[in-house]
Amino acid sequence: MENEDKIPVAPDEGSSGESGKTRIREGKAEIIFPAEKAVFYNPVQEFNRDISSAVIRLVCEDIDKWTKRRNDEKGDADKLTRAEKRAKDNLAQVTILEGLAASGLRSVRYALEVPGIHHVIANDISADAFSLIENNVKHNKVNHIVSASKNDASLLMYQYRYPASRRFTFIDLDPYGTAAPFLDGAVQAVADGGVLLVTCTDMGVLCGNHNDACYGKYGGMSLKAKFCHEMALRLLLSSIESHANRYKRYILPLLSMSVDFYIRVFVQVFTSASEVKRTASKQSLVYHCTGCGSFHFQQVGRRIEEGVSKKYPPALGPPVDRSCDQCGGKFHLGGPIWTEPMHDTDFVTSLAALVKQNTDLYKTSDRIIGLLSMVAEELPTVPLFHTIDHLSNVIHCSSPSIVQFRSALLRLGYKVSGSHVCPTAVKTDAPNNVLWDVMRCWEKINPVKKRPKGSPASAILSKDPQIQASFEMYPGANPPSRQQKLLRFQENPEANWGPKARAKRKADTDETMTEKRRRLQGKRASTVDHKQFPCKRFKAGICKYDKDECKYSHDVELCSPRKRKVIQAGTKKEEEDSAKKDKSANPAEIEKQRRNSLLEAEHSLLF
Repeated sequence: MENEDKIPVAPDEGSSGESGKTRIREGKAEIIFPAEKAVFYNPVQEFNRDISSAVIRLVCEDIDKWTKRRNDEKGDADKLTRAEKRAKDNLAQVTILEGLAASGLRSVRYALEVPGIHHVIANDISADAFSLIENNVKHNKVNHIVSASKNDASLLMYQYRYPASRRFTFIDLDPYGTAAPFLDGAVQAVADGGVLLVTCTDMGVLCGNHNDACYGKYGGMSLKAKFCHEMALRLLLSSIESHANRYKRYILPLLSMSVDFYIRVFVQVFTSASEVKRTASKQSLVYHCTGCGSFHFQQVGRRIEEGVSKKYPPALGPPVDRSCDQCGGKFHLGGPIWTEPMHDTDFVTSLAALVKQNTDLYKTSDRIIGLLSMVAEELPTVPLFHTIDHLSNVIHCSSPSIVQFRSALLRLGYKVSGSHVCPTAVKTDAPNNVLWDVMRCWEKINPVKKRPKGSPASAILSKDPQIQASFEMYPGANPPSRQQKLLRFQENPEANWGPKARAKRKADTDETMTEKRRRLQGKRASTVDHKQFPCKRFKAGICKYDKDECKYSHDVELCSPRKRKVIQAGTKKEEEDSAKKDKSANPAEIEKQRRNSLLEAEHSLLF
C-alpha cells in the first residue's frame, strides 16, 4: 500500500525486543503490532485518522485565537453568549478521550501532531489492546501526555460527567459497527463547546436494509434510496441531538462525511435550554415516492420569532397527498432526520487550508482536499439529493451530462450543487415538478421508444412540460473541484479494500480459516439413528442396498406405522428411565434427597 509502511522489527528494535513483529508508521506515530494481529487495526482508516487529527488541530488553534481576541478586544467579549463564555472556560486545557482505542494509534498521533494537548486517555476494554496501547505509548515517548485505560467506554464517560471541569474537550468514538450505545455517555462527558468525533460502520442498518433495527438504534426509519448515505449522516446527527437534548444540550455540526464503508461526523456540543426548544424545527420526516423517487419534507415542529417573542408550535401538514403528484406512486415515510446544515462552511474552508499547509504530515491529503472542496460546494440548506442516472432510469431515457443538467437548472434561476456522497448527485432547491419538467424537455430531444403502461415513466411523460429547459453550457455549471481535477471520488487502491474482520478474542489466534473449517466440519450434523425408520424403497421392492449397507431399516415389522410408534415410544421411555437413574446416582442429587427427607421429618414433628 502507498499509505502504509510495514517493516519487520529486528530483535534490537521496538519496544518488545522480539522478532516477527510489524512496525507501522502513520503520520508522526510509529506503532508495533504482534505477528498474530490479535488487536483490530484497519489501514483503510488512515484517511479517517488523518482528517481527525487535522480537525482537532484546527479546533485547538481556534481556541487559542478566541482567547487572544477576548483578551485584546474587551468590547467583543461582551457580545459572546453565556454558552460561549462557559465553553471557553471549560476548554482552557485540551483533553481527549479515545473510547475504543484498540492499538492506541489515534491517541499517539494526536499527542505528537497537535500542539497544546494537556492529556489523552486511550481506553479499550480488551486486555490485549490495553497492553498494546501501553507498549506503543512508551515506544513513541508520549507517556507524559497519553495514559492507557482498561474500562468499559460508556462507564468511563459517565465517570467524567461531573464536575464540569473534568469533561473532555474531544471524545473520539470509532467502534466496530454502531456508535449508538456510547452516545448517551458521550454527550454528557464532553465539555461545553467540545467536539464529538463519531464513526458508524453499520451502513446496512443506516441505508435502509434493516430500517427496524435503525429505528431501535438511532430513533429514525432509514429509507432504501439513492440518497441513503446522506440520510444515514442525518439520522446520526438527529440521534446525537436527541441524546444531547435530554441534558439541555444541543449540537452544532462542523463536518459530516460519508466515505468508503462508514460515516463520520464532527459536532460541537453546547448547553442552552432555550436552544433545545428549537430542536423540533431542525428535524423532519421524509416522504419518499416508491415510483419516481421524489421526496418531500415534513418538519416535526415550527419556529416563530417576532421580536423578542419566540414560539414553537406544532408543524402543519402533511405536505403530500396519498399518492405522488408526478407518477401516482405510494409514499414511504422515513426519519425524522436532521435537516439543518451538516457542515460549517467556514470551518471546512479553514480545514482545507490547514491540510494544504501540512501535506507532508497527512499522506491522504489529496483525498482530504478533494473531499473538503466538494463539501464546501454543497448547498448547506438543501437536505438530500437526486441523481441524474436515477431520473433517467425512471423514464427509460439516456442521461444528460452533469454539466447539462446543472446548466438547465441554473438557467431557470435555481441553485444547484453536487454532493461528496455520490458522483452523479444533484442538490437543488428546485421543486420536484421542475426537475421532472427538465427531464420531460430532455426526453423531447432524446425520445423514449417504449412507455410501459402503468409505469412511472408513462405517468410522467404523459404530461407536457410547463417550462422550456435549455441544456447549453451555463457559467458556474462546472464546479471548481471538477475543473481543478481534484481527487474527488477515490477508486479502491487494492483488492478487498474495506472493513476488516472484528478483532479476535480467542487465545489461539494462529488458526487459519482452513483449519477452522476442518475443526467445525460436521458440527451441525444430524445424530438421529435412521435404523429406527423403515426403508421406503425396500417396502416398494426397489432398494439396491442390502440391510447392512442401507442407512434405513429393512425390518419387515417396522413397515407397520403402528409397530414403529410402539418401538419409538419404548425407546423414549428407556431414555427417560436411564436419565432418571443417572440423576439419582449423582452424589449431589442424593444429598438433596437426604435433606428433603430430613425437612419432611421435622415438619411432621412440628405439626
